[in-house]
Amino acid sequence: MNYERQHLAILKSRMAEPRRRMQIIMGPRQVGKSTVVYQFCDGIDTPYDYFAADGVNRFDTTWIPNHWQEARMKMDLHGDKERILIIDEVQKIDGWSEQVKKEWDEDTRTKRNLKVILLGSSRVLLQKGLNESLEGRFEPIKMGYWEWNEMRDAFAFTMQQYIYFGGFPGLAPDIHDEDRWRGLMEDTIITPILTRDILEIEEIRNPALLRQVFELACIESARELSLTKMQGTMNSGTVPTIKNYLNVLDQTMTVKPLQKYAPSVIKEKNSVPKMQVYNSAFRNRYGQFTFEEAVTNPTEWGRQVESAVGAHLANRSQLDGFELLYWRDEHKKECDYVLKKGQALVAIEVKSSSADDISGFEKFRQLYAEHITSAFIVGPEGLPLEDFFSLDIKQLFRKM
Repeated sequence: MNYERQHLAILKSRMAEPRRRMQIIMGPRQVGKSTVVYQFCDGIDTPYDYFAADGVNRFDTTWIPNHWQEARMKMDLHGDKERILIIDEVQKIDGWSEQVKKEWDEDTRTKRNLKVILLGSSRVLLQKGLNESLEGRFEPIKMGYWEWNEMRDAFAFTMQQYIYFGGFPGLAPDIHDEDRWRGLMEDTIITPILTRDILEIEEIRNPALLRQVFELACIESARELSLTKMQGTMNSGTVPTIKNYLNVLDQTMTVKPLQKYAPSVIKEKNSVPKMQVYNSAFRNRYGQFTFEEAVTNPTEWGRQVESAVGAHLANRSQLDGFELLYWRDEHKKECDYVLKKGQALVAIEVKSSSADDISGFEKFRQLYAEHITSAFIVGPEGLPLEDFFSLDIKQLFRKM
């Protein structure tokens, strides 16, 4: 596939500049981080070295320095004025950021023009390392899940296919065989996240419970679900453990427990969460409706659309730096999604038919009018889905 995401142009532009900062390409599993780097390398004349830390002993403190020194030796041997060092899955090495800092600073001190690209899947581990050791030495390129226009242009997805199957480019050719698609979702994406990626974030004492929490949260995407009810449904674990596992899943960009918007932060943090997948594929791996059944069932399709809108917003929240919440009052009047950045609020309601109640959306607009910079309905009688998925979300926080 020769499709180029916008991140490639960003990487090309930054690497053409004089050596100032490392480029850190970060994002969840299977979004094309390595592909962007392969495409970049194919289009340059500058010599480069590519190393992947996947499978390396995580406690090996010599792996990064040794490969860094190898790149230096090649640079000297060939008389290169410039060379690029690329390290994939860098977060898999314990203490990687301190090692990288030492080598980068040494090259800076000796005025060696060795430019560096690092790639990583774990947002939390990468962010922790960047904040602790590499402040001022890096520039991130954040990659999220593939969006509607990308899946349409690269794979000719229809809107319905995108809403149901989500944005995993590697599985796009398999959507016409749903049993195969679900098996691949499980084997190539979900299981590696739950059994490998999460273990890089923290120790999981009950992996079976983690999987139960993940599956239930996916199935209930776009619905409120109290932690006590989750515990009762699974008949396992404690509420604090379930809450912790949901936070870990959020950090891996799989499931986000949305808190209820409230002017009081304390009330917001103690609210019943609304489950939200980051990618529709997670929900429909466990859904009870096939694609054909879902698109012909109005009630189910309404839920599919709401969850897909929420998945897009969850994905963008990590890229654009806003909070994603929902709102509901004591009379069960609800606004589907509330975006918050500073004091600015954006209200979004998903309406799949003219019979849908929007009184909660209207009440929220009235209550918080002074802070709302944008408010709209997504659906047949509001903003069309094609237009919604093409919005620049950042612009919504600018007061009209």
